[in-house]
Amino acid sequence: SRMDMARSCHFAYFMRYGLKARERTGAGFDAPQIGTFVHDVMEHTLRQAKECGGLHTLSKDKLHALVRASIEEYIDRVLPDLCEKSARFRYLFNRLCATVERIMDEVSEELQSSDFEPLAFELEFGADGQLPAITIREENGTARVVGKVDRVDGWLHDGKLYLRVVDYKTGRKAFSLSDVWYGMGLQMLLYLFALERSGPARYGHEIVPAGVLYVPARDVLIPADRRLSPEEAARERAGAVRRSGLLLDDAAVLHAMEHSDTPQYLPVSPRRKTDALASAEQLGLLARHIETTLLDLAHELRGGSITADPYFRSGQDTACTHCDYLTVCHFTPGMGGDCHRVLTKLPADKVWSNLKGGTPDA
Repeated sequence: SRMDMARSCHFAYFMRYGLKARERTGAGFDAPQIGTFVHDVMEHTLRQAKECGGLHTLSKDKLHALVRASIEEYIDRVLPDLCEKSARFRYLFNRLCATVERIMDEVSEELQSSDFEPLAFELEFGADGQLPAITIREENGTARVVGKVDRVDGWLHDGKLYLRVVDYKTGRKAFSLSDVWYGMGLQMLLYLFALERSGPARYGHEIVPAGVLYVPARDVLIPADRRLSPEEAARERAGAVRRSGLLLDDAAVLHAMEHSDTPQYLPVSPRRKTDALASAEQLGLLARHIETTLLDLAHELRGGSITADPYFRSGQDTACTHCDYLTVCHFTPGMGGDCHRVLTKLPADKVWSNLKGGTPDA
């Protein structure tokens, strides 16, 4: 998240992590807290399910019991004064609890039709983590990237451990290969390639990067005719919460992820070419690109860049859209030399061409 902010706008990064400036907010259960709650409950539920023999051994009633136990544990630890909250707060919190239960039903259904199994939850890279920090060495010093992976899934096949990195998203963020080219949205791929290097010592097998997935961890409303049957509504909703990401283009690996000729959860389709697949060679190109991007970012931060240089994709999608510091920097396009960094949406084939050494411009 820090790297994304630095690439979005150097000034916003300086305000947040240099000056540690924070906007004043009222007491409440805001979006970051919602994300923390959902992550917490899902992590504890999946961990308990693994200890009980795996999701495939659990009935829906047992799964729901684990979810409720995880929610109660969260309340005891974080919201001991829940009963004293307003009626509106309690109503919204109860709705959120029901949402988490539905999300876990979907995750359970997905993993029950997969050979990939959760191997780690909240896996940390850093001095206090289970794996070492990701180290970037440049001429004038060393930078270390620390962070945490929501979930790591694995499939042991022919003596090799295929790993995929899973990230829960309570917002609407989707994986974008174009963003990766511009140096944003690197988190999951960075962790995947770090696991390729440090994973053998932890898991005792050669590691093969199998891909990254964003899993929607939110309730989704779908526009649909009220005459739809429950089964039809379920199919509509499943399409609305399909995962996004980048997966290894290997038929055996894809089948191991989901045992279906028409995958419901994976961002692939047997009927058309998809941008969500990459060969092993292409993943290698991405790994080298990310390493170069991190070196450039470390150099920029060490040089003290605090320029207000927000990105611009469209009028509704800029680094300024939801920035807490817009009133501080007074950035105004066209005035005093202020200008956005325009990021043109690149198709996947253009990104792969650039990575192979083609023209880096859109």
